[in-house]
Amino acid sequence: MAVSASQEAAFTGATLGVPMGSFSLTILLIFYSVLYIWVAWVIVTQWKAWSHRKINFYDFLTRSVRSILLTLVLGFLLR
Repeated sequence: MAVSASQEAAFTGATLGVPMGSFSLTILLIFYSVLYIWVAWVIVTQWKAWSHRKINFYDFLTRSVRSILLTLVLGFLLR
């Protein structure tokens, strides 16, 4: 179904100037931003737990690597 010029103008106005062609890229970039913030949060909290001797180094390493690998797999699948 073709989109009329008025529909495209309404979409562009509703999305703060983002055209229809690059909207999926914008959503993907937002998703990756949230994902990278989550990975940083995981690593920092695990680092703090390890430095306070609440977890051992192996747990810190496995949880950090697991979050990084999840980021890499999602990056490969969603590119």
